[in-house]
Amino acid sequence: MNLIFVLGGLLIAALMLASIVHRYQVHMAQKRMKIQRLLRGVDLVEDLLDRLSGCPFPAETRQLLQKDMLARYQAIRGVDRRYEGIDKLIGEIGQALASAEVVSQSQNIFDKPHLQKVVDAFGELMGFLQEGGLLHRTPAEVVREHVEKLAMQRAECVSHFHFTKAEQSFEEGKVHDALGHCNAIKEFLTEKGPNSDEVRALYDEAEAFRKRIGEHEADN
Repeated sequence: MNLIFVLGGLLIAALMLASIVHRYQVHMAQKRMKIQRLLRGVDLVEDLLDRLSGCPFPAETRQLLQKDMLARYQAIRGVDRRYEGIDKLIGEIGQALASAEVVSQSQNIFDKPHLQKVVDAFGELMGFLQEGGLLHRTPAEVVREHVEKLAMQRAECVSHFHFTKAEQSFEEGKVHDALGHCNAIKEFLTEKGPNSDEVRALYDEAEAFRKRIGEHEADN
């Protein structure tokens, strides 16, 4: 009889232990999923900023994204204080925010594929902000301001690249290429440029140069 009680006790203990182990495994799996979700946001922002290298970038938006990365790292530490390297990551991003590092505002886009990569990254980043990609809720007006700045910066990057190429082509006697770059500016601004005086000025500059090329050809 005692043996039955002992075996029964052992069975109950085993079931309880199995339940505890299962709950622990579920808990750890949930922690891993939370951390992975947080890290995906960090990876996305880092990838976009990397792809935007070569083009000036609004300092306020860079700071907004860095603050979002900091918030994600802090959230990860809240989930798992022993997550490897988390304190170092928090320190690095915090230092970057505190130092207000000045990022080069010069444009260094090499060719059309590089320009397209930058344009795509701007579009993805604008979508990320508009779709509520930031970890913490951000007022709609603030998001709209950042998106407008990004759209303007994208327009300036495209215009600067093609206008520089148009001038180079014209100097080299490649009239067809020069006209193509002028038209590329006008088409992009018409389709994707924000409705602003700055964009209209860029459009007018491209059109004026296109007319100048045409007049030069007519005189020769």
